[in-house]
Amino acid sequence: MTGKRWFISILIASVIALLAIAGCVFWTDPFFHYRKPNESFYYILNDQRSQNDGITKHFDYDAIITGTSMAENFRASMFDELFGTNSIKVTYSGATYKEIDDNLEVAYKTGHSPRYVLRSLDYTLLVRDKDELRLDMGEYPEYLTNNNPFDDVKYLLNKDAFLRYSLPVLYRFIKGEPGGHTSFDEYSYSAVNYIYGIGAVLEGREKYGEPESILPVSDEEIALLKGNMEENVVELARKHPETTFLYFYPPYSMAYFGGLLEAGELDKELEYKKLATQMMLECDNIHVYSFTMNTDITSDLDRYRDRGHYEPSVNDWIIEKIAAEELSEGGQYINRITKENADEYFAAEKELLEAFDYNKMIGK
Repeated sequence: MTGKRWFISILIASVIALLAIAGCVFWTDPFFHYRKPNESFYYILNDQRSQNDGITKHFDYDAIITGTSMAENFRASMFDELFGTNSIKVTYSGATYKEIDDNLEVAYKTGHSPRYVLRSLDYTLLVRDKDELRLDMGEYPEYLTNNNPFDDVKYLLNKDAFLRYSLPVLYRFIKGEPGGHTSFDEYSYSAVNYIYGIGAVLEGREKYGEPESILPVSDEEIALLKGNMEENVVELARKHPETTFLYFYPPYSMAYFGGLLEAGELDKELEYKKLATQMMLECDNIHVYSFTMNTDITSDLDRYRDRGHYEPSVNDWIIEKIAAEELSEGGQYINRITKENADEYFAAEKELLEAFDYNKMIGK
């Protein structure tokens, strides 16, 4: 065989191989970029950034559980049982408000009309630019989230999509295994990856000291917070009054607030929270929940793996508390902040966090 014929043969074989790979990814579509799951295939869900967009576009549901790692260990089945829904869980570990809001926008743009959205609002992400994304967590897969068909080649010829997802789908299909997908109780469940306990939370801390100074809130911080909340939280609720948005501030441990108090940043954090809450309360379909006052949970550091992340039983507890207040006929709000009780709530919260004996948690 001449060199020219050899080159042409190799070229043809390469093209055939690439077409076969692209065809396999397109057929199995493990990231649900083109269509809903094939009922004959079983899909492993374990890549939030690659799969959440497709789940939101193509799955059947009437409720969404979303947020950061603070929402990863929710059990969708528990939410569904209490609220009578069929929910998906599409969380983004470490994501900014924009990334989560962008995904929620996709739901409405693709014809879904969720009855409920349950979403965590992390304190640490309140004061961020409204357009900020976590690019430090790897390349953002815009080829999956945009509407440009020409860059789909990045998906169809993606090595991970082919080797880690498409081939296992086909292998299970050939073995005759039943179709389906990872449940939304298991998807993104992260508790097994960590150790919980007071030692992990305190990391050798021996005491909490008094602040040397109290840091003020700057005009720049207020502007960032308002822009972030308006663009990535409030605007969507205004556009979709048919949805009840159950937004909650995660019950960070008292160790978190003790650190803020010592650093002179507690007043700033409470002011951020107050401003953000006031903006949300302008929308009747945003129901705001906060669990700071539940010190039986937040001061029990054995239930945490760091100052903010709690064990899965706390996720169950959050759903139970929200359901109890949402579905009760009496309208007795304990953890929900409303226009009527907001001033009273924030005064009580400030009093608690400033007077709390943080050293008692570590035996000092």
